[in-house]
Amino acid sequence: MPMRPRRALYPANWEELAEEVKTAAGWRCEQCGHPHDPAAGYTLTVHHIDGNPGNNLPENLVALCQRCHLALHAKRCWIGQRMFEFFEPLWLRKRGH
Repeated sequence: MPMRPRRALYPANWEELAEEVKTAAGWRCEQCGHPHDPAAGYTLTVHHIDGNPGNNLPENLVALCQRCHLALHAKRCWIGQRMFEFFEPLWLRKRGH
């Protein structure tokens, strides 16, 4: 199966990086706190805060359940080169931002 074009922007070790982020978050969503539980519809994913899959610095990655990740993408918009969020990202408060 061919790789989706956007997926090609991720580093070769993305799976390893994503696992490190999830482990650092205690395998819980950093937005809602729900544990990774695919059977219940809470699959843990990793989000790039700045939207750039090439920026894999720890401060740019956050573990989110699939529900929160999809909600975040549904509630953001790009105006020019700037991204605006339309809900409160709780992980920023937890990280002291």
